[in-house]
Amino acid sequence: MQFHAIQHDVVQGDIQTTRTHVEALIQKANPSNGDFVVLQEMSDTGWSMDYKTLAKSSSVKWGCSLAKQFGVWLQIGWAGLDQGRGKNCISICSPEGAEVATYIKTFTCNPLEENKLYVSGSELIILHIGELRICPFICYDLRFPELWRLAAFEGVDVFTESSSWPRARIHHWKPLITARAIENQAFVVSANRSGKDQLAEWGGASLLVSPLGEILAEAPETGDHALSTTIDTNNARAWRNSFPAMEDIREELLGNIKVTHIFA
Repeated sequence: MQFHAIQHDVVQGDIQTTRTHVEALIQKANPSNGDFVVLQEMSDTGWSMDYKTLAKSSSVKWGCSLAKQFGVWLQIGWAGLDQGRGKNCISICSPEGAEVATYIKTFTCNPLEENKLYVSGSELIILHIGELRICPFICYDLRFPELWRLAAFEGVDVFTESSSWPRARIHHWKPLITARAIENQAFVVSANRSGKDQLAEWGGASLLVSPLGEILAEAPETGDHALSTTIDTNNARAWRNSFPAMEDIREELLGNIKVTHIFA
C-alpha cells in the first residue's frame, strides 16, 4: 500500500479555498485506489482555540467525500464539541466515504494552554486494514513515547501523525519522529502544517520514516508538498522478528489506557 502525507498552509477564514488546494495536492500525489492519505491536524481550518467556530466546519463530511472521490483511506484532522469544551480529533474515512475510526488527542499542548479549552482523549485506536495495523496520533502526542509504546505493544505496523508543529521547535520534530519509528519498530507517516498565521509560523518538514529510522521521504520546512512511499508491512514484521526488542517490553511498566481495535 502507498501512504501519502499532505503538507500545506491554511487560508484563514476561507475553508473552501483551503479545501480546493488540498484536493489539488492529493491529485498531485496521484494515489491509487486503496492508498492511505494523511492530512495535518485540523486540516482545513488550521489549529485554533476557537473550537466553537471550528466545530461548524463539517470537516469530516468533507474528508469522507474526498476519500470516496479518490478511492483512498483518508485521515483528516478536525475540532468538535464535548460537553461544552472542544475536542481535537482525527478521523479515518474509508474509500467508500464512511467514517470508520475517530481518535481524540490524548496529550493537549498545555504549554500553549490547550487544556483550558480542549478535553484530553483516553483511548487509543488501532485500525486494521487487511493485515495492516495503523495507529493515528496528533501533534503533541509525539513527545510522549509511553503512549506510542502502548500501541506498539499491540503490533502496530504504521503510525500516522497529523500535526501543527511550529517552526520555532521544528528542530525537535525530526529526531522525535525518527525515535518513535526506531524504538517501536514501525513506520511513521507524518503530515505537518507549513505557512504562517496570527498564532505561529508552522514548521512543515513532513516525514515518512521506516522502522530502521531511514528517511523514506521528507518535505522542506516551507511550502506545500505531497510525499509518497510504498509501505510493505512484511518489512516491519521481518525486522521485529529478526531483532525482537519488543519481546523485552516489561508490561508492568506500561500504563493502562483503553485500546480499541477497529476492523475495516
